[in-house]
Amino acid sequence: MADHTRSAHLALLARAKAALAPHADAYADISNLIADLEAAVGRINQTAVPWPVPVYLALIGHGHGTSVAAAVSHKGLLDQVATFCRSRWGEINDSRDPAGLDDSLVVGDYFNLHPEDQLLSRMEWIEPEAGYNRERLEIGNYLALSSCHVSWPTTVIIDEWMTREPSDRPVSIADTHYGWLICALASSFGDPSAIPADLTDTLAFAQEKGCDYLILDRDAAATDRLPHFEW
Repeated sequence: MADHTRSAHLALLARAKAALAPHADAYADISNLIADLEAAVGRINQTAVPWPVPVYLALIGHGHGTSVAAAVSHKGLLDQVATFCRSRWGEINDSRDPAGLDDSLVVGDYFNLHPEDQLLSRMEWIEPEAGYNRERLEIGNYLALSSCHVSWPTTVIIDEWMTREPSDRPVSIADTHYGWLICALASSFGDPSAIPADLTDTLAFAQEKGCDYLILDRDAAATDRLPHFEW
């Protein structure tokens, strides 16, 4: 992969899933790995920019104050600064037509010849921020959801799981006193058929949000995209 753009990374994950898919039925580990790749895609889609990006900045000091330019590429920044230089080319002692000069030459010669104007430029890395969640659900590396999204019979089953040894439970789960913390990664599941359908749907919803863990809590937010149960 020649670059690390969002689309290129998603395409790489899709290729990995496609390569593994023919072997999913024969090997449970591969099936779980495909599910984890799908969760990774969801995590990337949850964030507008999933990794730091470079931003190129320029400060131009001139007789009327300071101008600021910014771009996501060096070429884009150079284009903006060159436009500034061409607009003020008459302030330097140079008879050439700046329209016929390339951007690098225009910028270099303008600031070398201008008696006052100065250019400062640098590149900074901007860290990503999680996108706005319109449902205002509490999301970190986990998704917090109201326990109303699982039925009373399912809570009885969960209570029975809690009496077992952790290795004997179909999901990795812990009691939080007000609900449960459950690992949402498919690779952590035991026998999928032992997991009630409503809990499976809720775990899948967490995976779609790109979360590794699901917190079911009586005081957490609810969503209209999952069933609600009264109990």
